[in-house]
Amino acid sequence: MVMQAIPSAADLEQAVMQALREITVGEDGPDLVKAGHVAAVAATGGAVRVLIDPRHVGPDAGEALAEMLQQVVGGLPGVERVVVKPRPQPVTPILEHGPGAVLAVHSGKGGVGKSTISTNLAVALAHGAAGRPLKVGLLDADVYGPSAPHLLGISARAETTQDGSRIAPVEAHGIKVMSLGFMMPHGKALAWRGSLVDEGVPPLITEVDWGDLDILVVDLPPGTSDVHLALAHAVPIAGVLSVTAPGQISTDDVRRGLEMFADIAVPCLGLVENMSTVTCESCGSETPLFGSDGVQQLERETGLPFLARFPFMREVLLASEGGKPVVLAHPEHRFSRAISELARTVATDLVPASAMETKGGAQCPFH
Repeated sequence: MVMQAIPSAADLEQAVMQALREITVGEDGPDLVKAGHVAAVAATGGAVRVLIDPRHVGPDAGEALAEMLQQVVGGLPGVERVVVKPRPQPVTPILEHGPGAVLAVHSGKGGVGKSTISTNLAVALAHGAAGRPLKVGLLDADVYGPSAPHLLGISARAETTQDGSRIAPVEAHGIKVMSLGFMMPHGKALAWRGSLVDEGVPPLITEVDWGDLDILVVDLPPGTSDVHLALAHAVPIAGVLSVTAPGQISTDDVRRGLEMFADIAVPCLGLVENMSTVTCESCGSETPLFGSDGVQQLERETGLPFLARFPFMREVLLASEGGKPVVLAHPEHRFSRAISELARTVATDLVPASAMETKGGAQCPFH
């Protein structure tokens, strides 16, 4: 049996574009690409994303064009899935440059360990997991349930700088930390909605004295909300890590989040699976807690890399409850080693090449 070669992403993109150049707008009009109806084609694995430009496609023609593109592109060899979407419209942030590369950590649902991964990742980056200690900030932007103070064992309140002009982040475990939990009475919640979020999130970037950072890790609320859009309007986001449990309910919500970031032209660096299995202390066997293969399926559909998998571990729970990051409490632990690998990947993607050339590392942007 002769196996058919799988086309590379570049070959598949070229084949799709060639097919679209053979379709004209009207009988004697230009082809779809020349007319500007198709803005770009991106292939990842067998998934092909065709971006149409609403500026050149009339409001009444968009649905018919999308249906036609689904049929034409879906029939090409090597194409397993077709997504037709409007061209992303990047937002114009308040700040042209952030306090270092801004890495957002996102999840579709709450309770999947996103904040635990965010805090440990930030601390690992600060303690040399990327090959050298980085200057790292952590912004706990989960306005509905800030947890960084508890996870990092911080009981301090937010203070201003000595000159009173800015908010001073709290320094703990080698990182600079800002959280709404520093401003809220214990046990109280904030009902942030709409314009209040638009006005309240940007100052967490612009009015905090972050100093000169290499990376600012932002722990976002789960789901899709005004907070995510407010952050994108405040500062350029260099990339997103999407954290999910392996079950379909969680991955379905992550998929919606990925679409939201794609719509505003924010790149996703990859997928992280948490609480994948639990290990029996007696026999060592691993049992899936929330199903399996969900993230692999998401990887196949989106073409995004599967960067890390973390099982459910009691030591992680105990360290988090005790207010000390696992990467410091148990640096040789399986979880800590996996976080360090993830930190190296993130730093390679986000830290500028000029900085890494002199400080040990290299740049390899995802997009």
